[in-house]
Amino acid sequence: PPKPEPRMEDVPLIQCAACKATVRRAFHVAKTLRAGGKGASEMSLLTAIAPLCDTSAEAGEWLHDYDMQEQTDGTVALKRMSSHGECGVECATAGAACQRVLDDVDSELAEKLFGDAYSSHDTLVAEVCGSQTAGAGLAKLSGNCGQPQPVAPPNRPVGEEFLRRGEEGPPPPPG
Repeated sequence: PPKPEPRMEDVPLIQCAACKATVRRAFHVAKTLRAGGKGASEMSLLTAIAPLCDTSAEAGEWLHDYDMQEQTDGTVALKRMSSHGECGVECATAGAACQRVLDDVDSELAEKLFGDAYSSHDTLVAEVCGSQTAGAGLAKLSGNCGQPQPVAPPNRPVGEEFLRRGEEGPPPPPG
């Protein structure tokens, strides 16, 4: 099947959440690299985090666990589900938001991960993604965590249901 296309207009709606998830994932990858005893150089970290947002690569499989969910206040949440899902439009959109983060800060992120000054990912997430108290952070993207979360336009179509991997989706509409 053709790879689903992301809905680029939805990227700013989940940019903050996607940034946080991407940094947490990169933190995990760095920890795993170090634990493997293969000394992690800045270059090896950069190489390890480069494919994180590619939903068709093994390194990007973690994105299959996320679902975009419309909230009652008009915002869209990026929620980690309890199982792997099929990678549809929403997964591709999360991948695109993730890629925007890496395009913007991959070398700074690798440098910070290499420095290993972070005992938890929370400080690193706030530094890279920003926060309501600290402002924009390193990734100065529209929808970064230093800004109020954008509200979806009222005419935005509701996203697809989260499909657990191996589950059949609803039948295609007749016609």
